[in-house]
Amino acid sequence: MEQGTFFAPGPRDPLSVVEDEAILFSGSHIGQHILDAIPDLAVILNDKRQIVAANEHCLLALGAESVQSLMGRRIGEAVRCIHAFQGPSGCGTSEHCRQCGATKAIQTCLNAQHSVQYECRLTTQGPEGDSSKEFLAKANYVKIGDHPLVLLVLRDISAEKRKEALERLFFHDVLNTVGGMIGLTDLMVAGKAQDSVEYARLIHHLAESVAEEITAHRNLIQAEAGTLQLDTSNVYVSDLFQEITESLSPHPVCKDRTIESHVQPECSLRTDRLLLRRIVGNMVKNALEASPIGSTTTLSAEQTKTGVSISVNNPGVMPAHVLNQLFKRSFSTKGETGRGLGTYSIKLFTERYLGGSIEVDSNSNTGTTFTVILPSLGPNI
Repeated sequence: MEQGTFFAPGPRDPLSVVEDEAILFSGSHIGQHILDAIPDLAVILNDKRQIVAANEHCLLALGAESVQSLMGRRIGEAVRCIHAFQGPSGCGTSEHCRQCGATKAIQTCLNAQHSVQYECRLTTQGPEGDSSKEFLAKANYVKIGDHPLVLLVLRDISAEKRKEALERLFFHDVLNTVGGMIGLTDLMVAGKAQDSVEYARLIHHLAESVAEEITAHRNLIQAEAGTLQLDTSNVYVSDLFQEITESLSPHPVCKDRTIESHVQPECSLRTDRLLLRRIVGNMVKNALEASPIGSTTTLSAEQTKTGVSISVNNPGVMPAHVLNQLFKRSFSTKGETGRGLGTYSIKLFTERYLGGSIEVDSNSNTGTTFTVILPSLGPNI
């Protein structure tokens, strides 16, 4: 890490040097033809990570009129990454860039002088708000004369990641839940269920869990496509907290852990109740999963001038690399068992559909607190 930046070196070559490198690359017409034959977003970068050349697919994807309009920029700046200008020297130099798969691939390729690839999660700015994408970033070392260059190819794997998440839902979560329902009904059929009403209650709870998981994925797909329709009503936050607490009480994450809530009975807003329940429910579940045995997760809410502020606190502390990727699609702290959709969906539903904002603070003194600030969508009735 270079002094003065959080990750990659900051210095850039002047545009005149980049243009000379571009001329050197384009001197062989076959080079540009090979670049254009790549069906993914592909760029040639110099050793300062600046764009020297780009293929036709890249220009089309970024809405660029010509390579000259991208020349000299870094890849995050070209694709409008939300962190591209947060560092002291632009793309690659912010604290968030430490976990960027594209920057890591470029730097490793330049240092080791061989091909390397990493998965890359990017959140980009667009006319309709932020958009999350997953790429496989492959960097290939190329040297023309005395100029070390990198061929960076970004293959969009967002659809593959969505498919993996759905497969994990149906082949793992749903299958396990249905297996539990079958086991309970087998006991009832065999006459071994001493309390049939209790068994029926358990089966009903499991069926509701399956329905909620499937509905959550449907809502997420609709939200990303921009087709999700809101159904607003008056919501009393104390009732919502009680509903979430009761629904989570049988869940394994609640074992030997306590949920407390602090809210005034009259605290309310007009919003989409199901989306709000999904948001707060995910916040509470994540907090419980990150909390040690015997700890307490605290829910609180305050009425604001325009709506409600809802916070969920747990005593755990998130490391910096987790905080930096927290709301990116497919990022999960649970390894193979996680789908990486919880915090991503919280942000998507809160900001794009409920018109609110989300904040997170994590430190050793107060633990981790997620706060959503939501406006009332119309006057309460």
